[in-house]
Amino acid sequence: MDNLTPIKDNGNTSKKVLPFFKSSQQALLFSLLWMGVILLLTGLPGNSFPKVSKWMDVFQPDKLIHIGMFFPFAWFWQLYLLQKKVRRSIAIIIVILFGIIYASLTEVLQHSVFIGRSANVPDAIADIIGVVLSILAFNYYLPKRGGK
Repeated sequence: MDNLTPIKDNGNTSKKVLPFFKSSQQALLFSLLWMGVILLLTGLPGNSFPKVSKWMDVFQPDKLIHIGMFFPFAWFWQLYLLQKKVRRSIAIIIVILFGIIYASLTEVLQHSVFIGRSANVPDAIADIIGVVLSILAFNYYLPKRGGK
């Protein structure tokens, strides 16, 4: 049995891995809403964010924000694919490709559409790191939740 299927409870699949998504439609809706949040945050003018002190430039906290935005993005899409019973390896490929496409799209929009924003390849790389970390955590966490 694939570890990315709903937890079985005496043959009843009503108990899901994460109970707040009771259907694939709910998982899809939450995934799309999170994409909207990402688009909103990446579209805000750069001067909307607080300035950090010069010593923080070394750590580039904005990269952590990008990782933090795309971690749930990938997590929610994996949950959706879980609900749709997509094979694990295919789900991982889909989420990675979709993450790359969406990260690239947000950077293109920052360059060409959003006012006060600019495209930044390191931001897109941080987005993809968030996707990969989410996939790793999801595939580590889920078998433990499923008793596997």
